[in-house]
Amino acid sequence: MNNKIKDILPLVPLFEGADQKKLFGAVVDGAVSHRFSNGEAIESDPNNGRNLVIILRGKARVFSMDKSREVLLRTLEKGDVFGVAELFCGDDKSISRVEAKGCCEALFVPEEIIGHLLENDKVIMYNYLNFLCQRIRFLNQRIACFTAGSAERRLAIYLNSLVSKPSEEGDAKVTPDISMGALALMLDIGRASLYRAVETLISDGFIQKEEKSFILINRDKMLLKYNK
Repeated sequence: MNNKIKDILPLVPLFEGADQKKLFGAVVDGAVSHRFSNGEAIESDPNNGRNLVIILRGKARVFSMDKSREVLLRTLEKGDVFGVAELFCGDDKSISRVEAKGCCEALFVPEEIIGHLLENDKVIMYNYLNFLCQRIRFLNQRIACFTAGSAERRLAIYLNSLVSKPSEEGDAKVTPDISMGALALMLDIGRASLYRAVETLISDGFIQKEEKSFILINRDKMLLKYNK
């Protein structure tokens, strides 16, 4: 297990650039791993406390807490984390629901250890702040998708939100990690409306379809038309 933890920590953005020896020692002292089967809920507080959860193996899916409709927000893979926004908030209520996608193993790092790391390593502290800022941007983009008006506008804003480096010019290839049916549900539009929106963006010269991926070939013009 120690070797698995040692290999995974450099992959976690929160710990990028940190002193790996000190980091490894602190995490090994109190972190606990758990294995989950397909569809099993991955709770952020299995030991009655708040934890940063790191995916060690397999995948997990993050859903909204709205039980009236199942909205898939993102898919987590090896090295991805969740539970960051729930640390230090004094509220034990989860803001999302996480389920294993196939067999999955996760590492639970207690809030106390994360607090110690933040107090003693400025690199981790700034990484933590940057991570929270990125999550706020992500959630704002998702809100824009849900409230964007027409199906074409919702799809355009959603596809643009998947671009890893929005400031870069030129074509961008993005691959949604959900099916078209799940995407239609997430955007709160019908499947037929979603497929029509895809055809409209293609005919307008804004995107190209390549199997499960989309190539955004005129992103600036697309946003100029739809992100008003």
